[in-house]
Amino acid sequence: MESKANYTIVGLTVLILVSGLLATLLWLSVGFDKKIYSTYIVYLHEAASGLNEKSPVKFNGVQVGYVKAIKLNKNDPRQVEIWLSIQRGTPITNSTSATLLSQGITGVSYVGLSASSSILTPLKRMPGEPYPVIPAKPSLFNQLDSMAKEVSDNLEKITNQAQLVFSEKNSKNFSEALQNIERFSHVLAQNSKNIDVFLANTSQASNDLPQILKELQTGVKKFSSLASDMSKAGNSVTETMVSGKTALDKLTQQTIPPATLLLNRLNAIAANLEKVSNEMRLNPSVVIRGTTPPKPGPGE
Repeated sequence: MESKANYTIVGLTVLILVSGLLATLLWLSVGFDKKIYSTYIVYLHEAASGLNEKSPVKFNGVQVGYVKAIKLNKNDPRQVEIWLSIQRGTPITNSTSATLLSQGITGVSYVGLSASSSILTPLKRMPGEPYPVIPAKPSLFNQLDSMAKEVSDNLEKITNQAQLVFSEKNSKNFSEALQNIERFSHVLAQNSKNIDVFLANTSQASNDLPQILKELQTGVKKFSSLASDMSKAGNSVTETMVSGKTALDKLTQQTIPPATLLLNRLNAIAANLEKVSNEMRLNPSVVIRGTTPPKPGPGE
Protein backbone atom coordinates (compact mmCIF):
# COMPACT_ATOMS: atom_id res chain seq x y z
CA MET A 1 0.00 0.00 0.00
CA GLU A 2 2.82 2.34 0.81
CA SER A 3 4.44 1.83 -2.62
CA LYS A 4 1.17 2.63 -4.37
CA ALA A 5 0.81 5.84 -2.34
CA ASN A 6 4.34 6.88 -3.27
CA TYR A 7 3.66 6.30 -6.96
CA THR A 8 0.54 8.43 -6.75
CA ILE A 9 2.44 11.30 -5.12
CA VAL A 10 5.21 11.05 -7.71
CA GLY A 11 2.68 10.98 -10.53
CA LEU A 12 0.88 14.04 -9.18
CA THR A 13 4.18 15.86 -8.78
CA VAL A 14 5.19 15.06 -12.33
CA LEU A 15 1.80 16.23 -13.65
CA ILE A 16 2.09 19.48 -11.72
CA LEU A 17 5.61 20.08 -13.02
CA VAL A 18 4.61 19.25 -16.61
CA SER A 19 1.57 21.54 -16.34
CA GLY A 20 3.74 24.34 -14.97
CA LEU A 21 6.29 23.80 -17.75
CA LEU A 22 3.59 23.84 -20.41
CA ALA A 23 2.09 27.01 -18.91
CA THR A 24 5.49 28.65 -18.86
CA LEU A 25 6.18 27.68 -22.47
CA LEU A 26 2.73 28.89 -23.49
CA TRP A 27 3.31 32.21 -21.73
CA LEU A 28 6.70 32.66 -23.33
CA SER A 29 5.51 31.72 -26.83
CA VAL A 30 1.99 33.10 -27.02
CA GLY A 31 1.71 35.06 -23.82
CA PHE A 32 -1.24 36.15 -21.86
CA ASP A 33 -0.92 39.76 -22.80
CA LYS A 34 -4.37 41.11 -23.42
CA LYS A 35 -3.09 44.35 -24.96
CA ILE A 36 -4.40 45.23 -28.42
CA TYR A 37 -1.93 46.53 -30.98
CA SER A 38 -2.34 48.63 -34.15
CA THR A 39 0.00 48.44 -37.11
CA TYR A 40 1.87 51.44 -38.50
CA ILE A 41 4.52 51.75 -41.22
CA VAL A 42 7.72 53.81 -41.25
CA TYR A 43 9.81 54.38 -44.39
CA LEU A 44 13.43 54.94 -43.39
CA HIS A 45 15.74 56.73 -45.83
CA GLU A 46 18.81 55.15 -44.26
CA ALA A 47 20.20 51.77 -43.26
CA ALA A 48 18.38 50.01 -40.43
CA SER A 49 21.61 48.78 -38.86
CA GLY A 50 21.19 47.18 -35.41
CA LEU A 51 17.40 47.05 -35.69
CA ASN A 52 15.72 43.65 -35.43
CA GLU A 53 12.24 42.25 -35.25
CA LYS A 54 10.85 42.51 -31.73
CA SER A 55 13.02 45.57 -31.14
CA PRO A 56 11.21 47.98 -28.84
CA VAL A 57 9.26 51.01 -30.01
CA LYS A 58 9.37 53.85 -27.49
CA PHE A 59 7.33 57.05 -27.35
CA ASN A 60 9.39 59.71 -25.51
CA GLY A 61 11.31 56.89 -23.81
CA VAL A 62 8.20 54.87 -22.82
CA GLN A 63 7.85 51.51 -24.55
CA VAL A 64 4.56 51.37 -26.46
CA GLY A 65 5.16 48.49 -28.87
CA TYR A 66 7.68 46.54 -30.89
CA VAL A 67 9.00 46.12 -34.43
CA LYS A 68 6.79 43.68 -36.28
CA ALA A 69 8.71 43.37 -39.59
CA ILE A 70 11.67 44.86 -41.48
CA LYS A 71 11.93 44.72 -45.26
CA LEU A 72 12.93 46.72 -48.31
CA ASN A 73 10.41 48.96 -49.98
CA LYS A 74 9.48 47.29 -53.27
CA ASN A 75 8.63 50.63 -54.89
CA ASP A 76 11.86 52.34 -53.81
CA PRO A 77 14.87 50.14 -52.86
CA ARG A 78 16.55 53.17 -51.24
CA GLN A 79 14.03 52.97 -48.40
CA VAL A 80 13.62 50.44 -45.58
CA GLU A 81 10.04 49.56 -44.75
CA ILE A 82 9.46 48.98 -41.01
CA TRP A 83 6.17 47.70 -39.67
CA LEU A 84 5.42 48.69 -36.08
CA SER A 85 2.95 47.16 -33.64
CA ILE A 86 1.88 49.93 -31.26
CA GLN A 87 -0.54 49.66 -28.37
CA ARG A 88 -3.95 51.09 -29.02
CA GLY A 89 -4.55 54.29 -27.13
CA THR A 90 -1.04 55.58 -27.88
CA PRO A 91 -1.44 59.18 -29.17
CA ILE A 92 -0.13 58.68 -32.70
CA THR A 93 -1.07 62.01 -34.34
CA ASN A 94 -0.25 63.97 -37.48
CA SER A 95 2.71 65.54 -35.67
CA THR A 96 4.26 62.19 -34.66
CA SER A 97 7.59 61.24 -36.25
CA ALA A 98 9.86 58.20 -36.00
CA THR A 99 13.64 58.12 -35.60
CA LEU A 100 16.10 55.25 -35.47
CA LEU A 101 17.91 55.53 -32.12
CA SER A 102 20.71 53.62 -30.44
CA GLN A 103 20.37 52.36 -26.89
CA GLY A 104 23.51 52.98 -24.87
CA ILE A 105 26.92 51.95 -26.15
CA THR A 106 25.83 48.44 -27.14
CA GLY A 107 24.67 49.54 -30.55
CA VAL A 108 21.20 47.98 -30.14
CA SER A 109 18.75 50.13 -32.06
CA TYR A 110 15.10 50.85 -31.45
CA VAL A 111 12.47 53.08 -32.98
CA GLY A 112 11.83 56.30 -31.09
CA LEU A 113 8.59 58.24 -31.52
CA SER A 114 8.02 61.89 -30.67
CA ALA A 115 5.39 64.58 -31.31
CA SER A 116 6.00 68.19 -32.31
CA SER A 117 2.54 69.45 -31.33
CA SER A 118 -0.03 68.92 -28.59
CA ILE A 119 -2.91 68.76 -31.09
CA LEU A 120 -4.38 65.26 -30.87
CA THR A 121 -5.43 64.74 -34.48
CA PRO A 122 -5.21 60.97 -35.13
CA LEU A 123 -2.95 59.78 -37.94
CA LYS A 124 -5.06 58.22 -40.69
CA ARG A 125 -4.26 55.80 -43.49
CA MET A 126 -3.42 57.43 -46.80
CA PRO A 127 -4.82 56.09 -50.09
CA GLY A 128 -2.66 53.29 -51.50
CA GLU A 129 -1.14 52.41 -48.11
CA PRO A 130 -2.22 49.33 -46.11
CA TYR A 131 -1.66 51.10 -42.77
CA PRO A 132 -1.05 54.65 -41.53
CA VAL A 133 2.46 55.90 -42.31
CA ILE A 134 4.51 57.66 -39.63
CA PRO A 135 7.01 60.06 -41.23
CA ALA A 136 10.67 59.36 -40.49
CA LYS A 137 13.38 61.78 -39.38
CA PRO A 138 17.11 61.16 -39.91
CA SER A 139 18.90 59.55 -37.03
CA LEU A 140 21.80 61.13 -35.16
CA PHE A 141 24.33 58.95 -36.98
CA ASN A 142 22.80 59.89 -40.31
CA GLN A 143 23.01 63.58 -39.42
CA LEU A 144 26.63 63.18 -38.31
CA ASP A 145 27.40 61.32 -41.52
CA SER A 146 25.83 64.12 -43.59
CA MET A 147 27.75 66.74 -41.62
CA ALA A 148 31.01 64.80 -42.01
CA LYS A 149 30.42 64.51 -45.76
CA GLU A 150 29.69 68.22 -46.00
CA VAL A 151 32.82 69.07 -44.00
CA SER A 152 34.85 66.78 -46.24
CA ASP A 153 33.48 68.49 -49.34
CA ASN A 154 34.28 71.92 -47.87
CA LEU A 155 37.81 70.82 -46.98
CA GLU A 156 38.27 69.59 -50.53
CA LYS A 157 37.11 72.94 -51.90
CA ILE A 158 39.45 74.79 -49.50
CA THR A 159 42.34 72.59 -50.57
CA ASN A 160 41.64 73.29 -54.23
CA GLN A 161 41.44 77.02 -53.55
CA ALA A 162 44.69 76.89 -51.57
CA GLN A 163 46.40 75.14 -54.46
CA LEU A 164 45.21 77.89 -56.79
CA VAL A 165 46.39 80.60 -54.40
CA PHE A 166 49.82 79.06 -53.89
CA SER A 167 50.38 78.19 -57.52
CA GLU A 168 53.73 78.91 -59.18
CA LYS A 169 52.32 81.95 -61.00
CA ASN A 170 50.88 83.48 -57.83
CA SER A 171 54.09 82.75 -55.92
CA LYS A 172 56.04 84.64 -58.58
CA ASN A 173 53.62 87.56 -58.42
CA PHE A 174 53.86 87.58 -54.63
CA SER A 175 57.65 87.66 -54.83
CA GLU A 176 57.53 90.57 -57.27
CA ALA A 177 55.11 92.40 -54.98
CA LEU A 178 57.53 91.99 -52.08
CA GLN A 179 60.36 93.37 -54.22
CA ASN A 180 58.22 96.36 -55.19
CA ILE A 181 57.41 96.99 -51.53
CA GLU A 182 61.10 96.87 -50.74
CA ARG A 183 61.88 99.41 -53.49
CA PHE A 184 59.08 101.67 -52.28
CA SER A 185 60.42 101.50 -48.72
CA HIS A 186 63.90 102.42 -49.99
CA VAL A 187 62.57 105.41 -51.96
CA LEU A 188 60.51 106.45 -48.97
CA ALA A 189 63.55 106.38 -46.74
CA GLN A 190 65.55 108.50 -49.22
CA ASN A 191 62.80 111.13 -49.45
CA SER A 192 61.96 111.27 -45.78
CA LYS A 193 63.05 114.93 -45.53
CA ASN A 194 60.86 115.96 -48.44
CA ILE A 195 58.01 114.05 -46.89
CA ASP A 196 58.54 115.88 -43.59
CA VAL A 197 58.42 119.23 -45.42
CA PHE A 198 55.29 118.16 -47.25
CA LEU A 199 53.68 117.11 -43.99
CA ALA A 200 54.65 120.42 -42.40
CA ASN A 201 53.10 122.35 -45.31
CA THR A 202 50.04 120.18 -45.05
CA SER A 203 49.83 120.92 -41.33
CA GLN A 204 50.14 124.67 -42.01
CA ALA A 205 47.44 124.43 -44.68
CA SER A 206 45.19 122.57 -42.27
CA ASN A 207 45.73 125.36 -39.71
CA ASP A 208 44.80 128.01 -42.32
CA LEU A 209 41.79 126.04 -43.46
CA PRO A 210 39.39 127.35 -40.74
CA GLN A 211 40.26 130.99 -41.61
CA ILE A 212 39.74 130.27 -45.32
CA LEU A 213 36.41 128.65 -44.60
CA LYS A 214 35.40 131.66 -42.45
CA GLU A 215 36.30 134.13 -45.21
CA LEU A 216 34.48 131.97 -47.74
CA GLN A 217 31.40 131.97 -45.51
CA THR A 218 31.57 135.79 -45.24
CA GLY A 219 31.84 136.09 -49.03
CA VAL A 220 28.84 133.82 -49.46
CA LYS A 221 26.83 136.00 -47.05
CA LYS A 222 27.80 139.17 -48.95
CA PHE A 223 26.90 137.58 -52.25
CA SER A 224 23.56 136.51 -50.79
CA SER A 225 22.90 140.10 -49.58
CA LEU A 226 23.82 141.50 -53.02
CA ALA A 227 21.47 139.05 -54.70
CA SER A 228 18.69 140.09 -52.30
CA ASP A 229 19.28 143.83 -53.09
CA MET A 230 19.27 143.13 -56.81
CA SER A 231 16.00 141.25 -56.40
CA LYS A 232 14.46 144.22 -54.53
CA ALA A 233 15.71 146.64 -57.22
CA GLY A 234 14.21 144.43 -59.93
CA ASN A 235 10.89 144.45 -58.12
CA SER A 236 10.99 148.27 -57.88
CA VAL A 237 11.74 148.62 -61.61
CA THR A 238 8.88 146.27 -62.37
CA GLU A 239 6.50 148.31 -60.21
CA THR A 240 7.69 151.58 -61.91
CA MET A 241 7.16 150.13 -65.36
CA VAL A 242 3.66 148.98 -64.39
CA SER A 243 2.83 152.50 -63.03
CA GLY A 244 4.17 154.17 -66.23
CA LYS A 245 2.13 151.87 -68.41
CA THR A 246 -1.01 152.72 -66.41
CA ALA A 247 -0.38 156.47 -66.71
CA LEU A 248 0.31 156.14 -70.45
CA ASP A 249 -2.94 154.26 -70.91
CA LYS A 250 -4.87 156.98 -69.07
CA LEU A 251 -3.15 159.73 -71.12
CA THR A 252 -4.00 157.95 -74.33
CA GLN A 253 -7.64 157.51 -73.31
CA GLN A 254 -8.02 161.21 -72.32
CA THR A 255 -6.04 162.94 -75.12
CA ILE A 256 -6.58 161.04 -78.36
CA PRO A 257 -10.43 161.41 -78.69
CA PRO A 258 -10.46 165.30 -78.32
CA ALA A 259 -7.48 165.59 -80.68
CA THR A 260 -9.31 163.51 -83.27
CA LEU A 261 -12.43 165.74 -82.99
CA LEU A 262 -10.32 168.89 -83.34
CA LEU A 263 -8.65 167.55 -86.47
CA ASN A 264 -12.04 166.75 -88.00
CA ARG A 265 -13.24 170.31 -87.32
CA LEU A 266 -10.08 171.82 -88.75
CA ASN A 267 -10.56 169.74 -91.89
CA ALA A 268 -14.12 171.02 -92.24
CA ILE A 269 -13.01 174.66 -91.75
CA ALA A 270 -10.24 174.21 -94.31
CA ALA A 271 -12.73 172.78 -96.81
CA ASN A 272 -15.11 175.74 -96.32
CA LEU A 273 -12.30 178.28 -96.68
CA GLU A 274 -11.16 176.59 -99.89
CA LYS A 275 -14.73 176.74 -101.23
CA VAL A 276 -15.09 180.47 -100.36
CA SER A 277 -11.72 181.23 -101.90
CA ASN A 278 -12.72 179.54 -105.16
CA GLU A 279 -16.01 181.45 -105.32
CA MET A 280 -14.29 184.79 -104.65
CA ARG A 281 -11.77 184.07 -107.40
CA LEU A 282 -14.57 183.35 -109.86
CA ASN A 283 -16.94 186.11 -108.76
CA PRO A 284 -15.42 188.90 -106.64
CA SER A 285 -18.86 190.46 -106.17
CA VAL A 286 -19.67 187.70 -103.80
CA VAL A 287 -17.89 189.69 -101.14
CA ILE A 288 -20.47 192.57 -101.54
CA ARG A 289 -23.71 190.80 -102.34
CA GLY A 290 -23.07 187.41 -101.06
CA THR A 291 -23.58 184.14 -102.75
CA THR A 292 -27.37 184.59 -103.08
CA PRO A 293 -28.27 186.49 -106.37
CA PRO A 294 -30.42 189.68 -105.92
CA LYS A 295 -34.09 189.64 -106.69
CA PRO A 296 -34.93 190.83 -110.22
CA GLY A 297 -36.16 194.45 -110.52
CA PRO A 298 -39.34 195.62 -112.24
CA GLY A 299 -39.36 194.80 -115.85
CA GLU A 300 -36.44 192.39 -115.56
